[in-house]
Amino acid sequence: MNITSIIHLTKDVTETKKIVQEELTNGTNYFIAVGGDGTVNLLASLLIHTEAILGIVPRGSGNGLARHLHIPKDIHRAIVKIMKRRIKTIDAIQINDHYAFNVAGIGFDGYISTLFGQNGKRGLRNYMKLIQKEYLQYKPIEVSILDKKTPEKKNVITLAFANGSQYGNNALIAPHAKEDDAFMETVSIQKIPFAFLPAFFVRVLSGKILSSKYVSSTSNQSLKIKTNTPVHFHTDGDGKGITDTFEVSVIKNCLKIFY
Repeated sequence: MNITSIIHLTKDVTETKKIVQEELTNGTNYFIAVGGDGTVNLLASLLIHTEAILGIVPRGSGNGLARHLHIPKDIHRAIVKIMKRRIKTIDAIQINDHYAFNVAGIGFDGYISTLFGQNGKRGLRNYMKLIQKEYLQYKPIEVSILDKKTPEKKNVITLAFANGSQYGNNALIAPHAKEDDAFMETVSIQKIPFAFLPAFFVRVLSGKILSSKYVSSTSNQSLKIKTNTPVHFHTDGDGKGITDTFEVSVIKNCLKIFY
């Protein structure tokens, strides 16, 4: 089968948005993100609630959504999978004014995502170095979940909202998450004693994070959250700023994707 494609090598977010909007206006129906979770997030955010279909050729360091959807990292195999034209409609998570299609989070993972984006060094090894460097000094945050009659308060280091199952590199934050079930998995992680971190990471990489006594998980469609101090947050691994108020919700059946 022969296919014709137009390849755009973009310099920044502004240029990418302009190109996608022009292509949508011209009636383009298929868009392929060649890159990591940030590239996928950008295109997906622009294609949400349209009839366009997103394909993924994973070329990033983590490739969380691609791994969750079992899209191979090998370029040829990824393209072959796209050419089979199997399509599903997936959900998204909206956190304040931002979208996540895989995992969003507040607290320590938002802080590390921000630093990871600033230092220019990618890959799992550098991500783990950042965690090791910053973990001891990072203080737990008090989170108030405001949706209940009596606000629920908890002290956590991270509160993650998962549409997909993993951060990337097979680090499973929410093993039971489904991208099209109209729910997000809300995963609370308490501050873990430093000496226990290696064993905790083994649980994460083996899909057994929920067996840790420091972790709890609930399924939700929306949450209103207040923190005791402004904290970092991220969407799909990209830091998005600092705030102390969050509105998080699932947007059902909003993005068509090749899988």
